[in-house]
Amino acid sequence: MLKKLLLGAIALSLTNCLVLNPLGANLDREKGSVAAGRITDAAIQTDLINSTLLAGRASVSILSLLAGDIANIESDKYYIKSDVDKCVDEITGFKGFVFGSLISNIISCQDIQSDGYITGEPFPSF
Repeated sequence: MLKKLLLGAIALSLTNCLVLNPLGANLDREKGSVAAGRITDAAIQTDLINSTLLAGRASVSILSLLAGDIANIESDKYYIKSDVDKCVDEITGFKGFVFGSLISNIISCQDIQSDGYITGEPFPSF
């Protein structure tokens, strides 16, 4: 009985990832294109605020437009939403104000690991 229950739980877990990840319906995962857009938006926002406060006029660096690429986000993979949230918070927070969006992106967003196409990298933990 316990063996059947354990096998059923493993099968349900794998089926959950196989079905929900490609649909983007898993709550803790985010498509790479969405994650890259959020990181780019955060970098643009930080550049606008910093340039307005420091120079008196709003300007945006070309590197802030490439923030998703600098963070090595692949648009066809999935990323853990809490990791992306942490990266965005670092860019828009105190670190982004002090170091700028590029340096805070390099410091905070380089360790974001993809969660794979369908099942995760490596396979999801139980």
